[in-house]
Amino acid sequence: MNGIKKKINNKETHQSIMFYISYQIFHIIIIYVLGELFSGENLNFALNISDTFLKWILLLVIIIKPVNVSFKILFQNYAPIESNNGKDTIDGAGAIIGNLERLLISIFLYYNQFGAIGLVFTAKSVARFNRISNDPSFAEYYLIGSLYSMISVLICYAVILT
Repeated sequence: MNGIKKKINNKETHQSIMFYISYQIFHIIIIYVLGELFSGENLNFALNISDTFLKWILLLVIIIKPVNVSFKILFQNYAPIESNNGKDTIDGAGAIIGNLERLLISIFLYYNQFGAIGLVFTAKSVARFNRISNDPSFAEYYLIGSLYSMISVLICYAVILT
């Protein structure tokens, strides 16, 4: 067991999460307004780039950094307390695995290979099987992260590419 649990209902954390969500909504509104102002024939002619290519770039940019940062902020209270001084994993490996997971899911969605998405989760689960089976708090955090990754890619893909 990990020992001491973190306090989840922290008023200060709740306020910072609400501020973060408001800030992100503000960003989305600004990006939408700027996109409407500068979209059209002039931009596509000047760049000579297809809409699909630009949409893929936008999807990749969103699912890589903002989704990672959002996960860390929104679910920080659910992170398990590290045992062995955090030496059981490589720093940043989880973020890279999450990025690759979301990239693979978006590629599989594009090619309508929905069954292959399960392989991504199987590979992740096999790699972390011992820790998942021995540490319930890690298993819950792992599941939250996996579901968050899946939902974020599905929403971003649906909004941007369909």
